[in-house]
Amino acid sequence: MRYLYILLSILCLQTTAAEETKQNWQAYPDTLPTFDYSGEQLKQNWPLLAAGTRLPWPDEAYIAQMIEQYPQLHDYGEKLIAEGNDHPALKAALNNDFELMAKDVQNVWRLHFEGQYQQAYELGMDLGPAGYLPALYSKLIYITFLVSDPEEKIRQFLEVNQLAIELKPLAAGYAFLEFGDAYEKARRLELMPTSTAGTSGLLSPTMDTLEALYKADPDSPLYPAMLGGMHAGVIERVGSFVGSITYGVSEDEAIEMFEAALAKESRLPVLYNEYAQALSRIDEDDYKDKIKTLYQQCSLLTPHSAEEALNQSLCIEKVSAF
Repeated sequence: MRYLYILLSILCLQTTAAEETKQNWQAYPDTLPTFDYSGEQLKQNWPLLAAGTRLPWPDEAYIAQMIEQYPQLHDYGEKLIAEGNDHPALKAALNNDFELMAKDVQNVWRLHFEGQYQQAYELGMDLGPAGYLPALYSKLIYITFLVSDPEEKIRQFLEVNQLAIELKPLAAGYAFLEFGDAYEKARRLELMPTSTAGTSGLLSPTMDTLEALYKADPDSPLYPAMLGGMHAGVIERVGSFVGSITYGVSEDEAIEMFEAALAKESRLPVLYNEYAQALSRIDEDDYKDKIKTLYQQCSLLTPHSAEEALNQSLCIEKVSAF
């Protein structure tokens, strides 16, 4: 039964991936800063680039550790080969030679940080399990910033959700996968009408996941920021009193979470952008000066990747409005 489940999961992933590659991907705007992480520049800049995700450098040791920690990923890879995936990196990795896989996973991240989201996604999905995680993350960032239509956003977030459902049993408890799953759910909640969001069944489990991740890794800047944003979103929809009684959220806690995030990592545009948006949701009039300051601070940062530049572009756009 275990192998039947894995086979069905693979077929679902391959079908979804094939459908997604037919989509018309929007290019990273040529008006924004460009980034070159060719050669050794990716490794040299990794501490900066991974300041938010806190992922280790994806070298051969990292790939080997993933396979050892999550043996179902190895089974999954073998089934991919049996189903016709002949990618040389995957074949080598299944024979405990992780050099090619490490280089290709690094290439997925390189493409992501340079803003080549479609290429990052497609390469990652070709690599099998080790490439799926950065591929899905790149897809999430792409949807968030470069897909404008709300219905299309939700549709594509649901595609990522389906992939996450299939992957989670194969790497149970892996923090980066749990975070990606929580991220897409939080973004979908933002796009839903209040009545739909309230009955979706997503809010409490997503907040529980983020709280567990934050408890396990209190040095992460992203977990408290996302939690703070979810608190603000609930307050915007139902008010502080109902939000506190029903969902356990509070204005003070939302602000404390963002302040904690900035104390951990003060150079990430996403933190300023999300903090300002959260304050706007809570009470734009009351926090007008703080919102303006956050957008100004964000605008003065030096972006180190396309993802950071996209966040900063929203800050720059908002500064003039305040």
